[in-house]
Parts: sequence; structure tokens; C-alpha cells
Amino acid sequence: MNNILVIGNPTVDFVKGKSFGPGGPVTYVANSLSKLGEKKIHILTSFGEDFSIENFTEKSNLFRIESEFTNKFNFFFKSEIREIHANSYGKKLKITDLKLNSTPEIIYISPVLNEFSIFETKLLMKKFKKSFFIGMPQGWIRKLKTDVVRIDFSDIKKIPFFDILFFSEEEILNTSINIEQFRKLAKILVITRGDKGSSIYSGENSFEFPSKRVKSLSTIGAGDIFATVFSHTFFHSKNISFAAQLANEIAAKSTMYRGLKSINSDVFKIAMKRK
Repeated sequence: MNNILVIGNPTVDFVKGKSFGPGGPVTYVANSLSKLGEKKIHILTSFGEDFSIENFTEKSNLFRIESEFTNKFNFFFKSEIREIHANSYGKKLKITDLKLNSTPEIIYISPVLNEFSIFETKLLMKKFKKSFFIGMPQGWIRKLKTDVVRIDFSDIKKIPFFDILFFSEEEILNTSINIEQFRKLAKILVITRGDKGSSIYSGENSFEFPSKRVKSLSTIGAGDIFATVFSHTFFHSKNISFAAQLANEIAAKSTMYRGLKSINSDVFKIAMKRK
């Protein structure tokens, strides 16, 4: 087991105005790590009374900054593209909010709306130079236009260097930034492509991994589950192919369930069998 830190705010999700349930990368990541057998999971987060602490499997090392509101996301799907509306926002998080007695071996940075900034991340990297940093930086490339979330890569040059960095094809689809610029941001760059699988870049090498075909019910959270399984498996195995294939299979199975129900023993059974 590892000493792990996960940073980011959860969400209360809606689909076309109808309640979907609790979510957010920090929730999917922390709960997936628990299913992978991790017990020492520290979580830095902020949410209101409308998000239950019981949504986290491991709560003993939860650093919660109380907030009047929780991030609320309303998803609208147009073909394979989703539009996100944001209705409320949790409090910002800072490195000074952390009260750790030891150095985390693995750190996940997973903001949803810049609640943990690039600046704070750089401070954290300076403090924990030996930690393995995993970036899920959707919150840094999301900008609000009224209540609609737009993708904006204007701060891309400010993003620090990660051990593993994740983007989705949906996010980078309409940007003029080429893949070589993204590759400079991490030792390993992962582009998730939904039901088309994933593209992974490491050094001079690139890899394509197809997804497993299943009867999908919901894709919300699947990218976060993929990122968690891939990074955790790679950290232990140092094998990109093995990590990607396991992550693809688990993420695909997770889409057969809605919301946090996607993180269950049946979905993660294959990972526990391979331990």
C-alpha cells in the first residue's frame, strides 16, 4: 500500500437538469484507489452540505474545507460531445490547508474548476520533490462563459511538468496546439478517446490501445477511473501496455453503471485478481 494524496473538489451532477448523483474526479479517483486496495488515501477537498462525506469510501484522512456550496455540473450531450453548465462552486484549496505528517508517494491533482491552481501545484511540487505527480488538469482548461464551461488552453505554458498527464480527445479536439506541445508537459502523456481507446506517448514512443466493447449506460466518470487505474498500475509495474489494457477494460466495464455505482467489486475484480 502507498501513501497517496488526492486533491480536488467533488461535484453534484445533473444530466439535462435531472439529478444524476455525486461525482467529480477527486471522488472517482479516491474511491477507485480504495478498490485497488489502497488504504492510506489523503484527500484535500471542499464541499457543502449537499454533498455527503459518505460518498468517499476512505474518510479517515479527509481534509475538508467547509464550503457554502458544492460544485454543481449539468451535462448536456450532443452526439459524442458534452456541454457542461456550472451552477455553484466550492471553495478554493491551498497547500497551507494540508496537514500531512509524511511525504505522499503518489499525488493526484484533479481540479474541476481551478479550485487548486497551477501556482499552488508548483508549490506542492517544490515541497514534495520525490513524489510521483499525476495530473488530471481539466479544471485548469475550463473557463466559464456565463454558466457554460468552455475549453481554454491559454494557460498551457504555465502547466508544470508531470510524471503522467491526462487529457481527453474531446478537450483537445478543437485546439490549434499540436500533440508535440502536449508531450512536453509530462514524462507520459495520455489522451483518452472514449470508445476508441487511448493514445499514450512516452519519450519518443507512442502507443494506441483499443477500448473494450460493452453495452454502455453512462460514460460520466469513466475517464477518471481510467486515469486512476492506468497511473496506479504503471507506478507499480512500469509497464505501459499492461497498465493501459487493464485501465481500458475496467473503464469500459464502469460505463455499464451510473455514477459512483461504477466503482464496484465486479468492475474492479480483474485488477484484484492480478495482484
